[in-house]
Amino acid sequence: MAITAHGFGPRHTHAARNLLKRWWFWLIIAVVLLLIGTTAWIGTRALAAKSELEAAQTQVGQLKADLAAQKFSGLRKTMAKIEVHAAKARDLTSDPVWQAAESIPVAGKNLTVVRQLAAATDTVVVDAVAPLVKVASTLSLKSFAPVDGAINLAPLTAAVPAVAQAKAGIHAATVTLDGIDTSGTVAALGAAKLKLVGLLGGVSPLIDTANEVLPFIAPAMGSEKPRNYVVMFQNNAESRPLGGTALSFALVTMDKGKITLASTVSAGFDHFAHYPDSVIPVPDGLQSLYEGTFGTFIPNATVRPKFATAAQVTFEMWKRQFGTEVDGVISIDPVALSYILRATTPITLSSGDILTSDSLVPLLLNGLYQRFNTGHDVKDNASQDVIYGEAVAATFAKLSGGPLDPKLLLGAIMQSTAERRLLIWSAKPAEQAELEKGGFTGDLPVSDAKTDRVGVYFEDNVGSKLNYYLGQAVHLQQGVCRTDGRQTYRVGADLTSTVPANAAKALSPSILGDWKAEKVKPGVQRMFVFVYAPPGTQFAGATVNGAAVSLDPQHDEAYPVAKLRVSVTAGATVKITVDIVAAQAGTKALDAIVTPMVHAATVDRPPLDCATVTGK
Repeated sequence: MAITAHGFGPRHTHAARNLLKRWWFWLIIAVVLLLIGTTAWIGTRALAAKSELEAAQTQVGQLKADLAAQKFSGLRKTMAKIEVHAAKARDLTSDPVWQAAESIPVAGKNLTVVRQLAAATDTVVVDAVAPLVKVASTLSLKSFAPVDGAINLAPLTAAVPAVAQAKAGIHAATVTLDGIDTSGTVAALGAAKLKLVGLLGGVSPLIDTANEVLPFIAPAMGSEKPRNYVVMFQNNAESRPLGGTALSFALVTMDKGKITLASTVSAGFDHFAHYPDSVIPVPDGLQSLYEGTFGTFIPNATVRPKFATAAQVTFEMWKRQFGTEVDGVISIDPVALSYILRATTPITLSSGDILTSDSLVPLLLNGLYQRFNTGHDVKDNASQDVIYGEAVAATFAKLSGGPLDPKLLLGAIMQSTAERRLLIWSAKPAEQAELEKGGFTGDLPVSDAKTDRVGVYFEDNVGSKLNYYLGQAVHLQQGVCRTDGRQTYRVGADLTSTVPANAAKALSPSILGDWKAEKVKPGVQRMFVFVYAPPGTQFAGATVNGAAVSLDPQHDEAYPVAKLRVSVTAGATVKITVDIVAAQAGTKALDAIVTPMVHAATVDRPPLDCATVTGK
């Protein structure tokens, strides 16, 4: 028998020829080739889509850099590149071949997720980022600089619909992302989803706040009709829980963006009446906590660390005194004014004093009290008020007439708001609700599911201006020291006096305060310290300089309040601790709101030694 090469005889050759004539054989070959081609097609498009998404991310980084550098003119060009890359990524993952390949077991789910992520990215770019960039590219911070004493409100009005569209786009993309199941896919896809979710999570609250607050800004600045506001100036050298005594006020009018200081008035010299009872309803607990001072005299409007009630007291007393209702109350302190002066040129007063960001606080909160020191209280106070009023008026003139560095001004406003030195209250309930959401209203500490927040507040108890010489350090400690699993929070406050040792000779009567009537030595800073605990918590103990002290049961509505009175002598430090038991078992973070003093308090978080905790 003849043997052909490779062992194939006529029989095998005949079978092979018959196989080549079968239709189903060629169908299999076609399917295999199709699969190979499809795999190559999908692989090529997947790599291209990945490249487009990465390019979009690179351009987003450039967009951020342009915004940070205020290069608004280049935003549209950068945005156009981002839109092209995002659209290409979406197109590459949405053709019929790709969609058909999504039915392939295992690999198909990865392809589905890639398509969904590309679509979500395109939605964010087109519906959220693009409208914001369109608005931003038409303006700059300079466009908000006052011109002829008026701020241009048109950009604010134009931004309202763009921000609303951005919010809707972010919401749509978030819903899409929530529906993307990355389980069973490659790790890179899960990471990509988390990155996009994190991006939206970081931006969404800001856009939500802007969407809520922005529509009110232009009307609040008189775009529709003139608005009148009382500006309260808090003096931190004589502290109150909200910040300082309210010793000076101004009536400000805003009309189509133009800010006019209509008049100034000090709290003294019988400009405001004393009332036997509060001019507004007294919240539960405050009559005892603040010993009848709440709502009876305008300098003590700030005795409660909640600006809404301080503003309501001011609103009502202003109406009773001058017969007019204002649209809102704005609070600012000299430290915030010093931040604002970073944005402008030095101001020369008629006294020869030069106001800068560095000189304003020492002058207004200390220098004036030392300079006008004749021993005649009424005369000295009047002289101090004249310079103080001129400084305020000159600062407002700069705000309305420039020159101003818009970037520095914006930074000053943001810092002042974050430090609770600039607070706003609106007499219009809808506006006030939005201001509260935006964090502009100086509320009591609000705890949430992840964080318990306490309040640490200070109040001068000598009627002095000695708190210019006070330093504060706050310590937040926590640990699970109890058998029931509830955390113990230890809130510590160190008060350090830098009053000169020869205070009686070195400091003026205006600074030393009513030390004789209060029966303390000159230069002693007698203080009330209030610790507001989260609702539902309990106080477990307190110490002053290591010695245990008792706490009288006090509260401000739902907040348990620890109230301690201490005396800080010149050069000394008084250390206070208050222990609080959490409302429920579990672990939360601990944070604090602290009275904004002349010198900002430091806050640290040392570990808690449970061996030092009593009542476990």
